[in-house]
Amino acid sequence: MAKIPKFIILLYHKIGKYPQNSKFPGLYVEERDFARQIKYLSDAGYAFLTLSELKILYDFYYKDGYKGGGGVGVINDENKRHNKSALNNLTGLINERKRYAAITFDDGSKSVYSGGLKILEDEGAKATVFMVSGLIGGMNEWDIKNGENGDEMLNALELKEMAKLGVEIGAHTVTHPHLTRLSADEAYAEISSSKKALEDLLGADVNFFAYPYGDYNETVKELVEKCGFYGACITKTGIVKKGADFFALKRVAIRHNTDLFKFKRKICKVGLFY
Repeated sequence: MAKIPKFIILLYHKIGKYPQNSKFPGLYVEERDFARQIKYLSDAGYAFLTLSELKILYDFYYKDGYKGGGGVGVINDENKRHNKSALNNLTGLINERKRYAAITFDDGSKSVYSGGLKILEDEGAKATVFMVSGLIGGMNEWDIKNGENGDEMLNALELKEMAKLGVEIGAHTVTHPHLTRLSADEAYAEISSSKKALEDLLGADVNFFAYPYGDYNETVKELVEKCGFYGACITKTGIVKKGADFFALKRVAIRHNTDLFKFKRKICKVGLFY
């Protein structure tokens, strides 16, 4: 019997030590902890994927007639819509142990560039950054309004450099609102404008979306799909299983108090119980 592939999407926000007066310390992960976590995944046999690559492999295993063994499945027309470079290198993406991890960062904190990028590069790890497009080069205004410390956001040059290094850039709205509290027209504008702004900036397709605050409903999901995304991430815990809703992709949140022992336990537990 063929081994079932395991797809895990990890959720991070900021890389660095949290300020003592932080209202939301869970958004931070120290560099040393992040480095240990990425190394653990690498040593445990996980292959790192962008979300576009995860979609390619998910379709390969579950939609393209994969029968197990060492052969390559059939690439159908639907799959050809996705990331062409990933598709061309499909055989290079396939991991014999069938363990896959997608590292994601919500919001677009500059700390991902200053504290996380080198760690990713050192381990050859890929990632996806969901950027609040209206705050490129600015501050985390939505958090500041909620009493959190100010935090610099990625600027245009940093986003372009990360994209050139293989980091996938996803959309996270224009201003980081609760989408379910907006009218359908307002929500559509936040979603579609974010996608267009990032695509114009990067000169590349923006294929994935993350709901701010993990706040979504069926109407919002439909709007995201209408905008042409391949999928969207939520904040509920789980792995990407056969039959997964790609517009409500579950993730594993990593926080400031997730030391290596807790990290290993999370990775093990999510595979067993979710």
